[in-house]
Amino acid sequence: MTEERPLAELTRLDGKVAVITGGGQGIGLQIARRFSEAGAHVVLADMNESVHEAAAALVAEGRSASSAVLNVTDEAANSALAAKVAAEQGSLDIWVNNAGIYPTTPVMDIPTAEWQSVFDVNVNGTFFGARAAAKHMIEQGSGVILNISSTSGFRVSNDGVSHYVASKHAVGGLTKALARELGPHGIRVLALAPMLTVTPTVMANVSNTAAAQGDGFTEDAFFARYTDRVPLRRVATPDDMSLVAVFCVSGLAGYVTGSTIAVDGGLLAV
Repeated sequence: MTEERPLAELTRLDGKVAVITGGGQGIGLQIARRFSEAGAHVVLADMNESVHEAAAALVAEGRSASSAVLNVTDEAANSALAAKVAAEQGSLDIWVNNAGIYPTTPVMDIPTAEWQSVFDVNVNGTFFGARAAAKHMIEQGSGVILNISSTSGFRVSNDGVSHYVASKHAVGGLTKALARELGPHGIRVLALAPMLTVTPTVMANVSNTAAAQGDGFTEDAFFARYTDRVPLRRVATPDDMSLVAVFCVSGLAGYVTGSTIAVDGGLLAV
């Protein structure tokens, strides 16, 4: 039996060190903000150099943060970052595999290179990051790996995303397998499945879609397609995801592993 701890203590991440891939913007950056608010030191990892500015902005707000340029498809780079963080910070407690890509191409038109790219980032990148983190978490006997999946890992909501859907189904299966193998080492592995979330990348795609559609089709009309199907009648925000992410990696979820938690406003229920 574990000792009962105060609720306020369970929600805190004081002294924890967390790496968030794709942490330079959107969901990843907001997860970093909430983790640091809860007391963690956050390492924002992203393939774009602008990640350094994002981390500097957090530091300017009085948060504990650093940054690293990382291509998640590079296995050696994942291992090097995990080793560097563990050595410099003294531990590696949380690793969030958030980096992902979402191209849309009809199934008969998907180039082989595009198919492979989606799996390289969404699946291989998740595996490389998880295994790099697990090496150090096994040594310390604790840790949490959080994979960012998608509601597309449960259902297909639109055309042109067969590669993305397949990759997110793979992330769900990988989460279960990792939880089984790493659990005896004190490591929990979870996945979070967002629905359509308003991020800079999504907004750029929506604007392009609206422009291509023409005939007065607007961004509001695009989002209405989703909100009309969502019981809570709104699209998701990055903070909707980050708050559940805090739950997943905190002591509140201390006996939760192997699950994919949908953060979808009820989308999968209908």
